[in-house]
Order: sequence, then C-alpha cells, then structure tokens
Amino acid sequence: MIRGIYYLSICLIDRIGGINFIKQNLKTKIGMLFGMLLYILIAFSPTQVSAASVGEALTTPEKGWMRIDDADINATYSSGWGVSSYVRQGYSLYKGSAHYTRAEGASLKFNFYGTKIRIIDIIQQNRASNNSITIDGVTEKYSANGVSEVNQAIVFEKMNLPLGYHTVTISSGESGYYLQIDAIDIDDNGIFLNINTPMDLKANPGDSLVTLNWKPVDIADSYTVKYGTESGKYTETVTAAKDAFGNFVIPSLTNGTRYYFVVSATVKGKESSVSNEAIATPQGGNQPNPDPTSPEPVSPNPTSPDIPTTPQEPAGNRAILVVTMTTGLEKEFDLSMKEVNDFISWYEGKQAGSGSASYAINKHDNNKGPFSSRKDYMLYDRILTFEVSEYSK
Repeated sequence: MIRGIYYLSICLIDRIGGINFIKQNLKTKIGMLFGMLLYILIAFSPTQVSAASVGEALTTPEKGWMRIDDADINATYSSGWGVSSYVRQGYSLYKGSAHYTRAEGASLKFNFYGTKIRIIDIIQQNRASNNSITIDGVTEKYSANGVSEVNQAIVFEKMNLPLGYHTVTISSGESGYYLQIDAIDIDDNGIFLNINTPMDLKANPGDSLVTLNWKPVDIADSYTVKYGTESGKYTETVTAAKDAFGNFVIPSLTNGTRYYFVVSATVKGKESSVSNEAIATPQGGNQPNPDPTSPEPVSPNPTSPDIPTTPQEPAGNRAILVVTMTTGLEKEFDLSMKEVNDFISWYEGKQAGSGSASYAINKHDNNKGPFSSRKDYMLYDRILTFEVSEYSK
C-alpha cells in the first residue's frame, strides 16, 4: 500500500508538469519518508515469541506455567531414589537439588489439576533414554540422554490435556543410567497433589442433606469429611468408610444455607491433604426418585430373621429411633421427625439399590467431651431392624 502511494505521488507530479529538479527533490523526500515509515513498522511491530521446546533449556517457567520443585511434599517417590545437590561450574539445578535413581522400575507418583505438564532435567550422556511417563493410564517414553549437556532442559512435554485432575507416574526403564527429576511445570493456575489426596469432590444438594462423591484413593483406610458454612472454615467433621466415596450423605442440614465441603484420606494412620472444596445449598421440596425406572421398594418378609424390616413412616414432631444391629446391640436416638424420615428415606433407597453404604445420625445433646458434634454411622448391612416411637403431642 505504501509503495502504491509512492508511485501515485510521482505520477501526480508528472501529470501536473512539475520541473525536473522539483520532481527529483520530491522523489528524494518521499523516499526518505517511506524508509522511515518502513523502519518504524519493523521496529515497533509485535513479534511472536517462540515457546521453548523439548531439548531446550528453560531456567524459569514460561508465562502460563508454574514450577514445582522435585522436593515438593506432594511428590511420592518409591524406594531407590537419592537426592543430588552436586555443584560445579556450568552445572545448575533448580533450587540446588534434584531426585535421581539408577534402579530399574523406581517411580515417582503425583496428581495434578490442569491441562499441561513439563518435566525438567539436565540432558547428559549418562541419562536414561527410555523413561516411562504414564498420564491417566496412557504411557509414553521420553529420553534425557544427549551428547551436549543442557541444564534445566525440557525433557518431556504434554499439552492439551482436558481440564481436570490427572494421575501421573514416572519410572525408569533401564538400570545403570540415571533418571533424574529436577522440576515439574504445570499450569500457573493448576494444583499439584499427592497421590493419596482425594480428587474431584462433588456435592449434590437434596432436601436438608447433601450427597458427596469423589475419586477413590485405592489404599485409603477411611476418609474424613469436613464442612461448614464459610469457605475454608470447617466446623463439622465426620468419618467415612473406605467404600463411601461414591455416594456419601451428610444429613440434617439447613435448607437454603450454603455449605462448603472438603475430604481427606487416611492411609496407614496418616491423613492426606484435603481435596478441592465443593459447594452445595440444600433445598426443600419433594426430591425426585433417584432411580425413577426402578419399582417402589417392597418390604421383605418380616419373618426372616436375617433381613431387616421396614416400618411405616410415622407422623409427628419428635420420636425415639431404636436401631437393632445384627450383633444384637440396640442404639437409641432422640430425633426430630424430619431426621427420622431422612433416615427412613436413606434406608429405603439403599434397599432399592441406590444410596451410600452408611448413614450419619447426629447425636445432638448426647455429646460427651470437648466435641463440636458427634455422629453415629449406621452401616446398611449391619442393621437388623429399627423401631420408631413418636412422642405424643
């Protein structure tokens, strides 16, 4: 376009019969202006900055990334790893240390929330060339072996993962060569998690209750659910069985109040860090059948001694609920009829094949000791029968 303006200007001068030295002078000036304009366009136009690629050094994370040190508490290393803090001229480790191993099959495990990941290491001749990295069950190979040494280099990169929680295992595939982890880069708004941290907690509201589910931790002994009415401030704590991750009910909540939930796992007596925070607001009104295609539950034969009976739903304001366990133990609770009906709804739902394996009953004023609350968890398959005695008005 600029060149067209230049020739158009010259043509106009020729057409009006300008004097030769004037035309020449104008040509010179227009040429100078054109050159200056071209210089400005080149000097100040935005340039594309190429992202670093595998094999290149990257001593600081790029924009949109954050760097996790190899010594992060949420990284879980198997046996066979050591820690290097080796220092020499030209040799650089992120934060001065790295984990390394020469043991075939040694592994590092962690979880993260995000869409991308990079592994940072030093490229050297003594590095393994067939390391394995498994992301969400899909395994790929990568190499950190090279003739020329490159400090804090990208040795593996995976982009465009679906936004969400991902499980990662990195392992060595050959003995005698080093697998080393200097750092891990993930999304700058991502989360780096321990493998024993429950992931993807979701909260679904119901009538005076919330149902929680999360991804299980395979080796969990139990779970701890914490919740409250302020984000990050959890005033209630309940324990869930290791198989309760799929459909865990928190009853006796206030309709219209927003609740915040987190869950942690207990593994070999040690509690993990907490999951993501899930939010739900219980609402009143009739709730739909959780499995509308299923027939209404039918009471089993009451003469059978090993199958619990289902009593009729009572009316009134308060009642005594007596639950007889298969061991013969009787547990008695003084509850509102709302709480009794919630218990019966859970029991009938479980009898029809839906719902959690356990149910929490609030002990209310029966607390003993310095506790903010105490709950008794009823396991469905441990209940022989139960009885409801409604208070007279």
